[in-house]
Amino acid sequence: MRKNAAFTLIELLVVIAIIAILAAILFPVFAQAKEAAKKISSISNLKQNATSVLLYNSDSDSTFGQSLYSTNTAGGVVMPGANVFAIFDALQPYSKNKDILTDSDKDAIKWQTILAGVGMTPAGGIQRASFAFNFALFEDPAVAPTLGGLDGVIGESQLEDVVNTPMFYHSTYRPSGYTNPDVPATAVLSSDPGYRNVVGPLSRWNFPGATRYSKGVGVNFADGHAKHFPATGQIPGEGYDLNVTGGPLIRCFNLPYDLNGLPGTVGEPRA
Repeated sequence: MRKNAAFTLIELLVVIAIIAILAAILFPVFAQAKEAAKKISSISNLKQNATSVLLYNSDSDSTFGQSLYSTNTAGGVVMPGANVFAIFDALQPYSKNKDILTDSDKDAIKWQTILAGVGMTPAGGIQRASFAFNFALFEDPAVAPTLGGLDGVIGESQLEDVVNTPMFYHSTYRPSGYTNPDVPATAVLSSDPGYRNVVGPLSRWNFPGATRYSKGVGVNFADGHAKHFPATGQIPGEGYDLNVTGGPLIRCFNLPYDLNGLPGTVGEPRA
């Protein structure tokens, strides 16, 4: 007489144990692969963004655009009530794709909400972004406290090191009063404390570099290339601290939080 084939309880437990072991081995691999894929996609977006900047420059006498200015106030001065046209908006005719400004952290910079918080509105169509810009490169002659020539726009010929001059980078908006744990207290410049203890609503301090994929920061550069840096990585370059008259050369960039500066010229832009 033929017996019915069936698993014993012990055999079932062995099978379950094997599946659990395989899952424990494979799930981290799958997670790492997913993270790597996101990082590659984000770097691709940064590369496309860099191309759009260079195309913009070619139509603008090789000059980088302003970080932001107003379309409805005298002199374009950014103030309460302003319709703000940002570099995000200026690049849209060249990228023709809002999505390249975002990655999986689409709400890292809620641009429309940030402007509304200070009584302003976006003049363009950009509502959110995952990347911020180098405030020393995309200057702001229409933004107080320093206006006009003190914060004049930057031409490509003024850059001493295009390979190591960041343009856009992974960022997250930090409001005034926020204490940034990425910034060691001992690393804060006495003349420029805003990176650790954030002040103001629309300065470089509000848009620090932020780690995202594989605990690193994605950055694109003025020569058009894009790269992923570990949080402890370094981008070479020194410049002057403009907040200190006759001040010494200081390191331009401090990952992961500080990606503002122009190697050879500006270590820290004015507040």
